[in-house]
Amino acid sequence: MKYRSKFRPEEEEGFTNETWQLSFLDIFMLLLAFFIILAGLARFDMAIFADDARGLRSVITGTERIKTPIGEIDQDLNNILADKVEEGRLQIRTRQDELRLKFTDATFYETAEATLLPEGKEVIDQIISILDELRFYQYHLDVEGHTDNRPIQTVRFPSNWELSTARAANIIKYFIERGFEPSRLKASGYADTRPLLPNQNELGADIPENQAINRRVVIRIYYDF
Repeated sequence: MKYRSKFRPEEEEGFTNETWQLSFLDIFMLLLAFFIILAGLARFDMAIFADDARGLRSVITGTERIKTPIGEIDQDLNNILADKVEEGRLQIRTRQDELRLKFTDATFYETAEATLLPEGKEVIDQIISILDELRFYQYHLDVEGHTDNRPIQTVRFPSNWELSTARAANIIKYFIERGFEPSRLKASGYADTRPLLPNQNELGADIPENQAINRRVVIRIYYDF
């Protein structure tokens, strides 16, 4: 009777040293193929999205709706509104997913008024002309109205809250008149609650230069995730 060692079951099942090597090689090849596919996909994504400031318009067919190319909008706005930037009446700031246009209030309104000036409408028309070229991209606009600390009390505007909100709302209304979808627009009024600089000095005296900076309109163009 032949003795079978319980410590070498592979001999009974026909399992040899070469068999486990073949199985290990199969697993290794599968993992290698998997990582090659992942690397290919990563290169594909980077080739399309690495630079959102160039080449995106060329892939738009007129039916696609993808995220806003903030880089393109930034470049175009800086070109078309260069005079406002040079005059100090506009600052353009960009982040990865949004762009902020900060205007002095004099660009859009008379003092203590909320009726759009012709110059303000012209600026909005210029913005619209750029965004209209990118109408197949998904973007939203939030218009913010800000005032200084000087109180206002009129029949139409009992406080700066009503004034700042009305100013933002009138800009939104003009966007709607020019064909923008209302669902993509938002108006926000902050009165004097978010000053960029102190409105008054330590003695409580007004600082006119700072007040002029705090009176502003901000148009925020951003992605909707």
